[in-house]
Amino acid sequence: MIKVQCPAKVNLFLEVTGQRADGYHRLATLFAKINLYDVLEMETAPRGVALEIEGGDAPLSAGPDNLVFRAAESFIRAFRVDGGARLRLIKRIPMGAGLGGGSSDAAGALLGLTKLYGLRLDARRKACLRRIAAGLGADVSFFLHPAPFCLGTGIGDRLKPVCISKSLPYMVLVYPGLHVSTSQAYQALPPVPRSVVLTRLSQLDKLIRSLQRGRPVEEWEGLMFNRLESAELPVLAQVEAARRVLLQLGVKGARMSGSGSSVFGFVASHTEGEAALERLRGYPWKGFLTSCHG
Repeated sequence: MIKVQCPAKVNLFLEVTGQRADGYHRLATLFAKINLYDVLEMETAPRGVALEIEGGDAPLSAGPDNLVFRAAESFIRAFRVDGGARLRLIKRIPMGAGLGGGSSDAAGALLGLTKLYGLRLDARRKACLRRIAAGLGADVSFFLHPAPFCLGTGIGDRLKPVCISKSLPYMVLVYPGLHVSTSQAYQALPPVPRSVVLTRLSQLDKLIRSLQRGRPVEEWEGLMFNRLESAELPVLAQVEAARRVLLQLGVKGARMSGSGSSVFGFVASHTEGEAALERLRGYPWKGFLTSCHG
């Protein structure tokens, strides 16, 4: 048996740059893996795929529609391994929160099965894993990538590692317990002039440079951005309320991650983060004190 940690992510920046003919939206986003994990345990089986799920804040199918199940089936089929897999997923990342938990679990299944079956990852096999990941979902490609920070373009699947040598500050993360439909969030975006999008993209460049130079959060918190916060969905009013509460508590650069509903921001120290979580206990939210991968 082997265990794989599957990290969550936040989007330090997310701008929608257009829409493809197939309906998918083009993005410019800065992904960051964070120290909040689901855990996958797996072992070989004579044949087929079996998935068991423990934990989680909502019912989750363990059948063929589950991304982990689909990833395992795709792996076995693509690499023609002699056998199957039994997997146990321990859910800790809130679901439907914009944190990429399902995508991370799928990538963890691909990486874990590679180790479980002792496959040497040459260029051909790496390319095969990337194809499987792309077929499962755009965010799966990021979690398959070893870099902790990546600039994502296309539909978020074209990845360029961003080297950030100095650790970012501690992060306070809040999940308001609301589910935001990703597809509905994109559909509810009001039109934005191209000139506004180009201005935002210049801010993304400045944000990346500031992070790479190890500048203090006060110099780049205003460069963080998420276009999906402006989607015209009633549920996002509650997400915005959570974001404003974090800002009132002194959390820097508070933003929604992905299509929501989680909100995150930075604090100066672990002690400050614990104090913020203590003050958040009166709200019906789930809070975490975490950090970006170093």
